[in-house]
Amino acid sequence: MPRSKKPTYIDLFAGIGGFRVGMDHAGFQHLYSNDWDKYACKTYKAWFGSKNHSCKSIWDAIKDKEIPDHEILCGGFPCQPFSNAGKRLGFKDNEQGNLFEAIQEIVEIKKPKVVFLENVRTLKGHDGGHTFDHINGEMNKLGYLPTYKIINAKYWVPQNRYRIFLIYFDQDFFSSDKVYHFEQKLEKLANPSKKIIKKFSSIMEANPDSSYQIPEGTWKSLKKHRERHRAAKRGFGYKRLKQERGDFDKPTNTLSARYAKDGAEILIQQPGWEDIPRKITLNEAKKLMGFTNKYALFYGHKKSTGFPVGICSNAQSYKQFGNAVVPQIVHEIGDLILNLM
Repeated sequence: MPRSKKPTYIDLFAGIGGFRVGMDHAGFQHLYSNDWDKYACKTYKAWFGSKNHSCKSIWDAIKDKEIPDHEILCGGFPCQPFSNAGKRLGFKDNEQGNLFEAIQEIVEIKKPKVVFLENVRTLKGHDGGHTFDHINGEMNKLGYLPTYKIINAKYWVPQNRYRIFLIYFDQDFFSSDKVYHFEQKLEKLANPSKKIIKKFSSIMEANPDSSYQIPEGTWKSLKKHRERHRAAKRGFGYKRLKQERGDFDKPTNTLSARYAKDGAEILIQQPGWEDIPRKITLNEAKKLMGFTNKYALFYGHKKSTGFPVGICSNAQSYKQFGNAVVPQIVHEIGDLILNLM
């Protein structure tokens, strides 16, 4: 059905723009983005420009009334308080755990038709399920019908990356029947029958720079660390991908925000190199997260190079990719939302 006007959206905790790319390509109109991290903002502006993007804290943005009216509120609110990789403090995290309250406040003021959120899958079971129940309960009080799905990104990018996507519909605009049909389609999206699992080899660089090889001391520390855990009958350690084991024909582990520290979750035994493995390159990280050259072309970047990398230090760049949301999944969920509107 043709539309004379695109539905509008805002992008909170925007990071480097995973929601932005997905929602733009699903046919929505971007009005506003916000992220307080100065390094993420630097990359975001290099990729999309500075128009309608704020680097204030979300609380200052609310106080200054700079958030516009909108139809869809998107947000990958900080996941570290709920993640296995963090301290799992949840709402007790003084710095990041209360940011869902900012979303609540904006929803109460602006009353968007749809609220579209993303987080780590452990959000669902955090604090014995109380955190998840609290979020759904608060959204229900505001008049929203809940849907959610945990989705593994391996059908869109060559990475095992489980994330929970929560989509809330204003019951003044959407009937429970419509939301039920949306849930059925979301289920099919999460468990596709025809999509093929992506291979790391599809994005692997043929001749990576030797600077990505981890230092010898780091490699020795990783091996000692794994042996200590094995002796204690714990499974923690590094993951090294080897061609001879067929690892390059599988998706990788999850790329996390801590990757810059030692690369432990995704190490590559580069063919032709000595025993010490390497980290993935920044271009591989970009593609591992789904920021393709095809998407980049839409924003005026060269087809041959795509979104520029190295805007910030390697450590900050890895952190940004590890915190990002896969735009292809947002794109497909966005398609489902648009069809419902």
